[in-house]
Amino acid sequence: MVSVFLLPIIALIHGHHAEGIIDMKKQRLNSRSTTYNQTLIRYTTKVLDTILLNQDKNFRPVNPDNSPLQVEVDISVRSMGPISEQNMEFSLDCYFRQKWLDRRLAFTPINPSKPEIPLASKMLKDIWVPDTYIRNGRKSYLHTLTVPNILFRVRSDGQVHVSQRLTIRSRCQMFLKKFPMDTQACPIEVGSLGYFSRDVIYKWKEVELDSKMGNMLSQYQILSLSKSERNVSDFRFADRNISVLNVYFKLQRQQGYYILQIYTPCTLVVVMSWVSFWINKEASPARVSLGIMTVLSMSTIGFGLRTDLPKVSHSTALDVYILTCFVFLFAAMVEYAVINYAQIVYIRKQVHDLKGLEQNSAMRMFTAGLMGARRDTIQVDNLAVEKEEARLKAVPWWKKLCNKDEQGNTSVFYRMAVKAAIAKKTLRNGDPAEVVNKIDNFSKWAFPTLYIIFNVFYWVAYLHLIPDEIDSLPNIAGGLY
Repeated sequence: MVSVFLLPIIALIHGHHAEGIIDMKKQRLNSRSTTYNQTLIRYTTKVLDTILLNQDKNFRPVNPDNSPLQVEVDISVRSMGPISEQNMEFSLDCYFRQKWLDRRLAFTPINPSKPEIPLASKMLKDIWVPDTYIRNGRKSYLHTLTVPNILFRVRSDGQVHVSQRLTIRSRCQMFLKKFPMDTQACPIEVGSLGYFSRDVIYKWKEVELDSKMGNMLSQYQILSLSKSERNVSDFRFADRNISVLNVYFKLQRQQGYYILQIYTPCTLVVVMSWVSFWINKEASPARVSLGIMTVLSMSTIGFGLRTDLPKVSHSTALDVYILTCFVFLFAAMVEYAVINYAQIVYIRKQVHDLKGLEQNSAMRMFTAGLMGARRDTIQVDNLAVEKEEARLKAVPWWKKLCNKDEQGNTSVFYRMAVKAAIAKKTLRNGDPAEVVNKIDNFSKWAFPTLYIIFNVFYWVAYLHLIPDEIDSLPNIAGGLY
């Protein structure tokens, strides 16, 4: 019975003892960790003090064989844009990494499995760093929120790793003859500001696009990228070269925005101008106002977005399309002017011919003596006229003046009256609307046909036949600048 009461007490004592043992082990581990960290800190401080005292940051590292110092560059692009055609520049956000070997920074690691030391970015000012800069850059900056975005590490063999997050805005020479169906090659050009290629050379390690970035550009699609290494002549010394790295981002413009905002509205405006061919020719205000409205609409649509482009001396593919649409609009207005002019000329000719007939002396005689009573009874029959003409030819001329026909009219006057009546009837029955309708009917199918033919040639030529300008330039890898 006593043992039953003692069991809980014994268990409680053992529990407290076990907890005490665990706490002691934790304290020992923490003590060891603290000791190790303190040892590492002291060792690192000692190493840094030693290596910093052994080097002069004003002089570059020298290889044992006096070969140029090699700086490896790695760029990881996180995002790209905006791209400005007007300023001919583009921007990108990237991690810019450099690696070089400085044997003056070599040390013996306290832990061989961790041969590198992560250091604060402030210590970069205490060692030599290459004077790398963006040769075609316009404005670039280092991200500093919440602290300067710099990763700085030194390996035990003296190899230095520096990674910086930069936003780079660079010049991009654009070729816009095929705009908006163009392809551009925008470069980043990296080089040394003060060292020649005999002192420092640059090598590409890698250039990559962040997989999470995808295709985030609104107006462009990234087709490819190409990198190159070359030496360029220094403008200060003709006999010396500078090591330069180039990477070109090949970008193809997306046409969807321009098709919706420019091409489709322009096409609809041109089609709307053809409505005038179905409007009555007498409705001058309607046809003229429609023509003016379409021209003004085309001006607003076509040249409104042109302000985003640089003022280049050559025409672009978009300019060709807009100007051709203007030609169709003006042609529709000129067509109405032509039919009005044709109508006026036709009416004037009728009036002139009728006046000539009325002024004929024989006609005046016939009208005064005979036509008053019989003007409405003359039958204008070509067959009758031909028979009468044949009969008159067989009669001697002196009888033509004296003889009378069955109705009692003098034959010659009767003949002249018949001819005059035929001419007047033809002129009076001639409707100028027939000429106008022919022109309108011709325009109804000619304008759409020509516009469709133009569109077929335009899109086939600019999408498939005309090469991109960057393809006709020297090898991109050799540089465009």
